[in-house]
Amino acid sequence: MSKPSKSRPRPGRRTASKTPSPRTRLIQQAEERAERLTTLSQLTRLITSATDSDAVFRGIAEAASTLLKAKMAYVWIDAGGERLKEAGSYWADARLATRAPATIVPVSRKGSLSADVLQSRRPEYVEDVQRDPRWLNPVLAREADLHACIAQPLLHQERAVGALIVAFGQRGAFTPEERNLCGLLADQAAIAIVNARLYEETERRRRESELLAAVVRTINTSLDLSTVLQRIAEGARGVCQSDMSFVALRDPSTDSVEFRHWPGAEYDGYRSMRIAPGQGAAGLVLVNGRPFRTDRYLEDPRISPTFATIAREEGMRAYMAVPIKIEEGVEGFLAVSNRDDRILTDRDEHILLGLADHAAVAIGNARLFTDSAARRHEAEALAELGSAITSSLDLQEILSFVVDRACALLGTQRSAVALLNAGEPGSPFGFQASRGMSRGFPAGMRPRHPRDGTTPAAIAQRRPVWSADLLNDPDFDLAPTTRAAVEAEGYRAVLSTPLLVGDRVLGALVTYRDDVGPFSQRQVELLQAFATQAALALENARLFEDSERRRRESEVLADVSRALTVSLDVEAVLRRITDGAKELARSDLALIGFREDDEEPVTVRYAVGARDMPARPNLIEPGKGLGGRALLTGRPCRTDDYPNDASFDKAYLDRARANETVAAMAVPIKSADRAIGLIYVANRSPRPFTDHDEAVLSRLADEAAIALRNAQLFARERESERRYRTLVEGSIQGIHIHRSWVTLFVNSTFARMLGYESVSDLIGIDSRRWMAPAELPRLEGYLAARLRGEAVPSQYESQAVRKDGSLVWFDIQVSAILWENEPAIQSTVLDITERKRAEEALRQSEAQLRQAQKMEAVGRLAGGVAHDFNNLLTVITGRTELLLLRLTADDPRRRDIELVKKTADRAASLTQQLLAFSRKQMLQPRVLDLNDVVGNMAQMLKPLIGETIELITVLDPTLGRVKADPAQIEQIILNLAVNARDAMPQGGRLSIETADVELDTDFVDAHPGSSLGPHAMFRVRDTGIGMSPEVQAHVFEPFFTTKGVGKGTGLGLATVYGIVKQHDGYVRLESALGAGTAVSIYLSRVSAPVHRSATVETVPPVRASGTVLVVEDEGELRSLATEVLGIAGYSVLSAGGPNEALEVARGHTGPIHLLLTDVVMPEMSGRDLADRLAPARPEMKVLYMSGYTDDAIVHHGVLDPRTVLLTKPFTPDALTRMVAEVMNR
Repeated sequence: MSKPSKSRPRPGRRTASKTPSPRTRLIQQAEERAERLTTLSQLTRLITSATDSDAVFRGIAEAASTLLKAKMAYVWIDAGGERLKEAGSYWADARLATRAPATIVPVSRKGSLSADVLQSRRPEYVEDVQRDPRWLNPVLAREADLHACIAQPLLHQERAVGALIVAFGQRGAFTPEERNLCGLLADQAAIAIVNARLYEETERRRRESELLAAVVRTINTSLDLSTVLQRIAEGARGVCQSDMSFVALRDPSTDSVEFRHWPGAEYDGYRSMRIAPGQGAAGLVLVNGRPFRTDRYLEDPRISPTFATIAREEGMRAYMAVPIKIEEGVEGFLAVSNRDDRILTDRDEHILLGLADHAAVAIGNARLFTDSAARRHEAEALAELGSAITSSLDLQEILSFVVDRACALLGTQRSAVALLNAGEPGSPFGFQASRGMSRGFPAGMRPRHPRDGTTPAAIAQRRPVWSADLLNDPDFDLAPTTRAAVEAEGYRAVLSTPLLVGDRVLGALVTYRDDVGPFSQRQVELLQAFATQAALALENARLFEDSERRRRESEVLADVSRALTVSLDVEAVLRRITDGAKELARSDLALIGFREDDEEPVTVRYAVGARDMPARPNLIEPGKGLGGRALLTGRPCRTDDYPNDASFDKAYLDRARANETVAAMAVPIKSADRAIGLIYVANRSPRPFTDHDEAVLSRLADEAAIALRNAQLFARERESERRYRTLVEGSIQGIHIHRSWVTLFVNSTFARMLGYESVSDLIGIDSRRWMAPAELPRLEGYLAARLRGEAVPSQYESQAVRKDGSLVWFDIQVSAILWENEPAIQSTVLDITERKRAEEALRQSEAQLRQAQKMEAVGRLAGGVAHDFNNLLTVITGRTELLLLRLTADDPRRRDIELVKKTADRAASLTQQLLAFSRKQMLQPRVLDLNDVVGNMAQMLKPLIGETIELITVLDPTLGRVKADPAQIEQIILNLAVNARDAMPQGGRLSIETADVELDTDFVDAHPGSSLGPHAMFRVRDTGIGMSPEVQAHVFEPFFTTKGVGKGTGLGLATVYGIVKQHDGYVRLESALGAGTAVSIYLSRVSAPVHRSATVETVPPVRASGTVLVVEDEGELRSLATEVLGIAGYSVLSAGGPNEALEVARGHTGPIHLLLTDVVMPEMSGRDLADRLAPARPEMKVLYMSGYTDDAIVHHGVLDPRTVLLTKPFTPDALTRMVAEVMNR
């Protein structure tokens, strides 16, 4: 709507002008009517199209002011409160428009102009508002110069919904047209009010629906009660358009309600506020279960001053609270409040009740979920706890577990377990374990009667008993010590549940809280369920512990008895008794004292578990302290609370406190009714000693008395007993006892023999488990025969399997015994594994020795045969060569002689092989490269092995050097290649490879005969038929062959073996049938450079001269040598033996330039002969002849320095050349 122009005259003021003409008036009237119609049309469109009701009401006020030419216009609506609500206003004067709102006062339903027209539903036309008392704002009238006024009721269907106030300056009476126009505007305003209300109602319902839907979604999607309640509180505030809202729930333990959420509130004390039933507005809702509503909270007489103070701080005016009901009970309330005059309607109450119902559903769901989750958690926890506590049989472990999990299960910080003494019915209980309590907690808890706390009451009544505030609970009568203990610990609420197994009470499970308050029924049931499981577990553990304790007591007593019977040393006896006492009584401390005379105090001789021992002797005087009382009375004495036991002197009580002793017991050691000593045990925990402990220690004391008496009587035998004990303890024999193979007993020596750390690993195990499978039939047969009464060996050897799977040898001596009064088998076992290994090593050594002896014998035979053969072959080859020299080239006899020579050469080769495998041949070693030897041999081998066999060489370019006879190495390669060729009749592949290797300890241990260190290796490998293990066992033996008759001598590999051994090497054979054969030769590496042979120039023969003494016991050979040398030009003296040679030398007056002598002769060796002749003929040179190396001039096949040897067989030419060479040196 547009504002009036400034040029337009102010309404109500008359302008001096001449009277317009009729036509002009008509025109003005038409224009004014058109303007009114336009304004009304615009107003109608605004009313029907605008959603902003404030803009509509401002438009109506502007239209009224404009069309009626008024100074201002107001629209008031009836909002249902005590005052009318201003909906919109308009001021024609812009200056007044800025000041007027500050001067507007609220319009009351009574005594105002607007209220009168609302009530009368008729318009009023006021001439001057400044004189009308119903105009409630005279200041505004004066400042704005307001006088005339139209108060028009806004009617809709005969119901007044508001008022239109149009104010003017001074003017005359209102024309009918102005009245009609104001009425039209009032009708429009009424329609606008109704439309606005409908729109607001629609929007409100929409918001309500959305908020309720959101609340329902929250309830349906969340089980978190706090989240749901927060959403409901916010929804209530939003739907009711309130300034603040509240939701509070009842505390079941106190019935008061506590605030959970308070959106929009400013007071900061709601978190700690509690409202009791009947207190304030909320308290009334809790009591009567009906909604509470007030429009004037501070003026409502039902509100107490306490809550009025809070309401005043919050600025509360209107307030409404509705109950949150579950079934018939009120669980809390939902409330909203306004800080202004807006009243809360029935509609608001209806909404709040709906939200409260949703809150009840949410609370119920949350409680169901919480309860279900809690029950599931509790069931799972109980199942877990049941599984955990039943999985252990250790009493202390179970006790610790129970007290820890009891706290976790109930959400408390402290708990304890009290147990009755099962062996002493009627005895008071004692706390055995606790959590969250002080160290001194159990000391003061000595109940005097069933009402002395919840725990004795629960044990006496066999049902759970709890107290919300034990110190102030009239149902209990606490003893002073109990009250003092409770006050010292600082707890107040206690719940005790008996531990029941059948009709027996084991004790009680107790949980504590530091606050004052009851335990819920659910907590009671939960602890009771847990206590049922705990009781079963504790009973099982106690039964197991009792069984184990009795077993261990028997073992300890038996062990102590055995120890005491084998030891007469007083100190050893005292130590063993003390150790046994501590173990039997399960105490923290044990000590033993001894005295020689009845009047003397007991001197503490040994203690175990003591934190410190005094520097001076610790004496126990008769009648003083617990130990002194036992000495004086001769009876056991014990106390459960030594530091607080008033029957003892203060000094001893102080000492007990200083040592942190709680329970203690002393048992006298008596001999012939005399107390000669004392066993004392103590606990630093509240666990008391029982009648059973006393009885067991009394038995031990009886054993101790006997042992001590024996020790005193037989002190002179102490040293011999010590030596005997040392011998027994150092025994290497193992003991094993079984019945039907089930192991009943083993000693630690036997366990160690089998590789076990503990004898317990073998007890109860089937003995056959560690017997070697191959031994089982024999040993089972022995046992079956023994059970039948048949004779079986009482001592035998057998193999067993150790824990790690290795085998050991046992020497077993078996005897039948009684074990626990039933027949059993005892085995005394000696580990003979090392002996067996030594025997096996000896067997292998003997086998190797026999093989070596056989090879030596064959070698000696072969050497001797070769020696004789070489002599014969020398004669044959020499004579044939001499004959060939005498025959012409075309002589027909020459062919036969050449055949004889060729045959002799073959025989000479055979003797060389005999010498080779017997290691009697002459070596000429030098530093060489095996790669060179293999490379040179490769070309020669190709035609030898044939075209069907592929020859491959794989040579290590960095191969180290060896010192060897190259001719012998070539012989090795040749022999191996020939064998490989014969193994591949259909062809195949022959490979020769070289490599550097390092032979370590593992290799040497696995290959006897090899040596540690760096070696050069060459390997000859074929893809032939291979060899069986049986063949491999004999393959290096001389004359062993797998070839047909006439196809092999059996010397090829024997020669290889002999050559390698003569070089201090090692041969390794690897073969399998169908997989070929590989022979590896290992020779020690040397660092010297390779030796290169010098070029020898051929010197033509010259006419020789000089005297040669030939000594040879073989006549034909001597004759040949003499003839050959004579033909060469030498003067020859000959002798058939050394003695004859000596005579010839003595009889020859001329010089003898050369001694040519055999090495091996019957009378003396050639070396000895040369030594005999040397003093008389120092200028004489010596040339030896020999066929093998078993003599004095060679060592390991190598000539001594400066010694010249002519090997047999030799040719005449070789003889003359060697003689000439030696003579010319």
